[in-house]
Amino acid sequence: MEKQTYRFNNEIDTIEVSSIGAAIIIKPYDGNEILAEYDNPRDTPEFCAVLSGKTLSLKEKFSFNIFGNKPTEGYAITVFLPAVMYAKLKVNTASGGADITGVTAQTFELNTASGSVNIDGDFENITVQSASGDVTVNNSTGKNAKSLSVCTVSGSTSVSGYSAEKYSLHSVSGSIEYNGAAGEGSISVTSGDVNVSYTRWDADLRISVISGNVNITVPEGSGMTLTYNGASGTLKTDLGNEKGKLMNLGRGTSGDFGGENKFKVDVNTTSGTVCIKQQ
Repeated sequence: MEKQTYRFNNEIDTIEVSSIGAAIIIKPYDGNEILAEYDNPRDTPEFCAVLSGKTLSLKEKFSFNIFGNKPTEGYAITVFLPAVMYAKLKVNTASGGADITGVTAQTFELNTASGSVNIDGDFENITVQSASGDVTVNNSTGKNAKSLSVCTVSGSTSVSGYSAEKYSLHSVSGSIEYNGAAGEGSISVTSGDVNVSYTRWDADLRISVISGNVNITVPEGSGMTLTYNGASGTLKTDLGNEKGKLMNLGRGTSGDFGGENKFKVDVNTTSGTVCIKQQ
């Protein structure tokens, strides 16, 4: 199949790119129109570009014929975007992976089944849902975000550079690493590992663990007003103690720990381990 090329100079504020097997590549360029290229050496799956109002959808259509030997070399959906702020950018990928760099949008959503996904952009609201595979999210601009939501079934998700006003992390059985946290947080773990490192300690935090491990690192001298409940599990902290000298807190513990910069921390464990320590 020859490469398919599409150009759009309409007023577009929402872009959705969906792939079954093709790699998704999204990057900025100096042009004034949106340019999309679909390159697939085979005849399936079918690709379509649909413009509805201010929404542009670029997607591969599901086909049972795709389950043969799928090409990897040169099999891609490549989207070139003018350097403007879009209202929403949404990416759906089954197995092809994605590389998204240098773009800006008020809202970014990623849904991925498998494959490797790399994201480096400037977004105000970020939602990442991953079944498996590795996802890396970075913001090299250093601007604060309004919200961050990450849910992973298995695989690994790493986030850095986004100090969100509010964040939510959920791991079924995988790992999440969030560096540069700030703002109100909610962490829930069925199993797996969640590691969060704070740039600023300035809002409340809720942690719920059925099984697995949660490690929280806060600036030195931080404090917390703790409520710790649960059936079993372990909570360790050095807040209110010498840095690096962890103490075990029993279930049913409540009270103030650490420095004067205190925020509410609610911990509930069925089993597993939660560790809150100073940097």
